Amino acid sequence: MTSDLTRPIPTASTILRRLPSTSGLVGAAVGYAAALTPSLLPVPMTFLLILTSVGSITGYAIGTTIEWAVRKVPAIAHWSLPRWIRAVILAGFWIPAIAFTPIAVGWQLEQQEQLSMQEPISGSLVVAGATVVIAAVLVMVGRLIRVGADSLGGLLARWLPVPVRWTRLIVAVVLLVLMAAGIQGTLSWLVSSYDSKNADASGQEATDLGINSGSADSLTPWSTLGREGRFYVSNTMTPERITAITGRPAQRPTRVYVGMQQGDTPQARTDLALQELDRVDAWSRKYLVIFGVTGTGWVDPDAINSLEAVTDGDVTTVAVQYSAVPSWIGFVIDPQTTVEQNANTIDGVLAAWRQLPEDSRPELILFGQSLGSLGTQGAWSASTTPEEVTREIPHVVWMGPPAESVLWKSWQATRTGGPAWEPIVGDNRIVRVLVSADDPDGAEAKTPPTIVFAAHANDPVVYWSPSLLFSQPDWLEPPLGPGVMPQMRWMPIITFLQVGMDLISGGEPPEVGHNYSANMAVAVALAVQPPGWTHEQTLAVQAALPSLRYVTG
Repeated sequence: MTSDLTRPIPTASTILRRLPSTSGLVGAAVGYAAALTPSLLPVPMTFLLILTSVGSITGYAIGTTIEWAVRKVPAIAHWSLPRWIRAVILAGFWIPAIAFTPIAVGWQLEQQEQLSMQEPISGSLVVAGATVVIAAVLVMVGRLIRVGADSLGGLLARWLPVPVRWTRLIVAVVLLVLMAAGIQGTLSWLVSSYDSKNADASGQEATDLGINSGSADSLTPWSTLGREGRFYVSNTMTPERITAITGRPAQRPTRVYVGMQQGDTPQARTDLALQELDRVDAWSRKYLVIFGVTGTGWVDPDAINSLEAVTDGDVTTVAVQYSAVPSWIGFVIDPQTTVEQNANTIDGVLAAWRQLPEDSRPELILFGQSLGSLGTQGAWSASTTPEEVTREIPHVVWMGPPAESVLWKSWQATRTGGPAWEPIVGDNRIVRVLVSADDPDGAEAKTPPTIVFAAHANDPVVYWSPSLLFSQPDWLEPPLGPGVMPQMRWMPIITFLQVGMDLISGGEPPEVGHNYSANMAVAVALAVQPPGWTHEQTLAVQAALPSLRYVTG
């Protein structure tokens, strides 16, 4: 009998010549076909091939794992099917999978047309052939990694007085540690590069700032305001422009911003923001907006322009930056940062606001978009009611709330009616959910206080969650929301991967996916409802927004 210490080291040719697992290939066929089914958004050809390849590999891994587990049962450990039966089984799965390809490609093209997201996509044979090649290469890479780990473990066993299985385990652990270190190093490099970009003021000029942050008398210097902050404070709406759009008298709005470099902690940045609010006499305005920015510190021009137009410019907007990385990176590596900063800012503003006489306080507006929506909702707990949120902040807008946003998630789960993508919250007096700018009830105002969610039924940010891995979401229960293909079905793991890929596909036109430019004026007007405001003025603001946009980072 060959001892553990003298067992020959496996060679690459030995591993690579092994025939693929029949169960693995069956799983690969299922994973390939499942990955082709529609998701929330159509994806470009490159992403489609990534999906089908990952789906095939995932299916293969599941199939081989099941076969390995079955082989551990002594009674059937040595069973082996004849080759012709294996061939029949494989044909029974792969022929339907290949035949399904043109149907799935047709669905993809139909979805593209419906959502005005035309992207070139290759024919069915190219999709199937490229998937097979990519998946095969990935399997070979996996086998080569295993060969390397086993070989290195065998070599170590010749020098160390421990069994081969232990040295191989040591090698595997080291590889995992190196992989984790590589991922961490890459993320650190990304964070550092975005921090450098954030600090770079090239191409930006401090012009026409008025009393905004970054001006001569500001406590937040232009040089350290951050790239997005500099864009934001230097593009304030003018009274003349507001009046030309709304036909109403207007004032010059004020914009306050604190960059991440201007305070080492959330509390330090909040304290600086409050000092800036005092400096610009924000408390004497009719409205004060607390704006939850996205990961890079970005303030959506459509959002701030809508807020300033709807409030007739009698408003100060305060925004505090908490990071410089894009939202998807921030969401993956540190979603708590946005919660800590936004909760701190909201609490700080409320504490200062409460010190004012009741008859001279500005009306508070809370606006959060994307990761800023997640962060601003984090100022409350899951058990909070709409009445409690609006007790002191009567006007709230949350655009594209991520699936894990505490109140959006809680209120969806405890809704009193409606589908998950258009939930009725409580007695339906306070919360309004906009799934479309053309919603027939879009002009219907509620008596303040009002919370407005803008959440497209096909926005992957709103519906991508770890729970998709192994449980069917209620937003995929009939009736499906606007823009969602009727052929979409939940499948374990696959749907999680599909919707995750939707997150980075990008390029959505207005009112599709995570693009809320078509909803902005409607959402803001519904939440704020200034005296004498009309639906026609809302439409005028919405029509003017494209011409008001300014360059951002």
